Amino acid sequence: MRKFFQWLSYFFSHGAWWYITVISVSLFLYSETQVYDWLLKGCEGKSCTDLFLLSLGEAERLQAYGISMSFYSGILVILLFIQFLSFFAAGCLLYVYGLKDRICLFTSMMLIATGTLMSISNPIILQAPHLQSLLKVDSFVGELYLFFFFLFPDGRFRPRWLLVPAFIGLGGNIGTYFFPGSIIDPLSWPMAARTGTWIILHLLVIFSQIYRYQHAETKQLKRQIRWFAVSMSGFILSVLALLLSTNFSENGLVKLFMWFVYYLALLFMPFSIGIAILEQRQRHLSTLFSRTIVYSFVTIVVMGVYVLIIGSLGILFNYQNNIFISLLATGVVAVFFQPLREKVQRSVNRLIYGDRDDPYKILSSLTKRLESTMSNASVLPTIVEEVAKALKLPFAAIDIKMEGQFQRVASFGQEIRMNSEFPLTMQQECIGTLIVGARSLQETLPPEKVYLLNDLLRQVTLAVQTVRISRELQHARIKLVSLREEERQRLRRDLHDGLGASLASISLKMDTLVFQNEVDQTVKNRLLELQDNLRAAIGNIRQLVYNLRPPALDELGFIFAMDELSRQYEDSTVKVFIEADPIDFQLHAAIEVAAYRIAQEAVTNAVKHSKGSICKITLGTDDTHLTILIEDDGIGLAENRKNGIGLHSMRERAEEVGGEFLIQNRPYNGTMIKVRLPLWMEGN
Repeated sequence: MRKFFQWLSYFFSHGAWWYITVISVSLFLYSETQVYDWLLKGCEGKSCTDLFLLSLGEAERLQAYGISMSFYSGILVILLFIQFLSFFAAGCLLYVYGLKDRICLFTSMMLIATGTLMSISNPIILQAPHLQSLLKVDSFVGELYLFFFFLFPDGRFRPRWLLVPAFIGLGGNIGTYFFPGSIIDPLSWPMAARTGTWIILHLLVIFSQIYRYQHAETKQLKRQIRWFAVSMSGFILSVLALLLSTNFSENGLVKLFMWFVYYLALLFMPFSIGIAILEQRQRHLSTLFSRTIVYSFVTIVVMGVYVLIIGSLGILFNYQNNIFISLLATGVVAVFFQPLREKVQRSVNRLIYGDRDDPYKILSSLTKRLESTMSNASVLPTIVEEVAKALKLPFAAIDIKMEGQFQRVASFGQEIRMNSEFPLTMQQECIGTLIVGARSLQETLPPEKVYLLNDLLRQVTLAVQTVRISRELQHARIKLVSLREEERQRLRRDLHDGLGASLASISLKMDTLVFQNEVDQTVKNRLLELQDNLRAAIGNIRQLVYNLRPPALDELGFIFAMDELSRQYEDSTVKVFIEADPIDFQLHAAIEVAAYRIAQEAVTNAVKHSKGSICKITLGTDDTHLTILIEDDGIGLAENRKNGIGLHSMRERAEEVGGEFLIQNRPYNGTMIKVRLPLWMEGN
């Protein structure tokens, strides 16, 4: 049943998209085929209610500059077509790349419907009764922009209480088109209430965007809001300029110029919305966005330059429809086109790709992060994080080939279905794989900057090889430590149970000889001397056995051995006590010895040098590590101190088993030593 409703929802949403798209294209094509002849008629007096139409005075001034009414009509037809095409292209790209995303589908429908409403002439459509119902549907979808802007660009109400005014605006939109004359129809309200509500809702939309910008979690979100604000500001200013020029000027050339400004400003709106939605929802952009913006912008600018040149030269030479002026204007535009296109392409790439338009900025950032990374363990996580953030990918990971098998050693983000894999090759050997969350990395980079991939992969390969060699060395080191500890246990056992026991037996036999009455006194003295030497040898063996491995670890276990260590300082001026989590599993022998020796050396230093009264040992475990925290309340570490043999030995013991060692002053007083040791080692 759940799948049925999912299928039904999918079918309904896509059916609605196709319905809106078809009626939008139909309305535009009908208006576009009629608008040229309609514009040629012009208007006079009270009939000049449409901004597109030229009054008689404006037409006369325009013709005085050498520009005919047919030229004006043709230019507007082209501008309307480009404007519709920009909204339609942005909507279709959203539909294609967000095919299974409802937000993308809704945004796509709204852009197509809104672009259509801005590209058609209402008087022309109203003359065709059979199209008025289609216009009503398109108008309803287009006017959902207010509700959409409350959610833009991340699909959430921020702050949450804005959902109330958002749904009030949505209810008013529904009332206007489906319940006309009812209480929820704003057109039935008094003018003051209707206008006040409209202004308040739009001010709340502005507040919502400001709030999002101030609380944005990423630079990407701030950039999206910033570009959207720029496009909306440009559009509003161009509308005001167009209205002012129409009300206070009867100059047709000024009006034609303001139409260029208006459509140039309007051009960026659909793409700023489309870019933000795709980055938020799909995390990748099509290069078609870049190309569509560039050529739409360049086309409008070139047309504007062409008209300005013809108008200016016509005024200067007082020529109308002169072929020389047209050819000169065409030549200037041809020379002007390529530099303009390149400059606009760079600006648009900066808008769409951000830092990705400057490949070596990414490499420089990656290099700086790696330089500041002190541990081999954090190198690869740093790389995948930088790659994902710089290329705006939802996921990145690195697999390393170890002992003939690939192992996932670092990842960032959440893995998606569509991944791309790039082999990392060193001297014709595949040493690893870079996995990224995109169908193709080419989609995330400007087409002319794809060469970044080779440089990026080279840097990643070098880092992977370094980490790989380091891991192999660490693996070998751990294996040696494990074998060494096994050998120490064997030596301890042989010395304690073999040689130690034999010497103890010899000592007992000598005691028997010494206390026999028939033995000469001189012999007794020699035997007593030998017995003292034997006892010294036994003591040395015991000390050797203790140095190889503290007997308490085998006799009492790790926790009790640590407790016994703390009891050794009961008579000291520094009281040593221990807090420990229960450890109900057997630690590796090398880990036990390293932890015990580090704690022993730290406590010895605290008793001798801290001049404090308390030394606390805290033992804890998580899923992978044993943590040892030794703290005292003494004088702390001197700023110009030199690490002695004890500190070096503690650090070396921790690092040789793959652990971490940190020593620093406590915030108030005293010293803190923190050690993290792995719970398991090779051979455990």
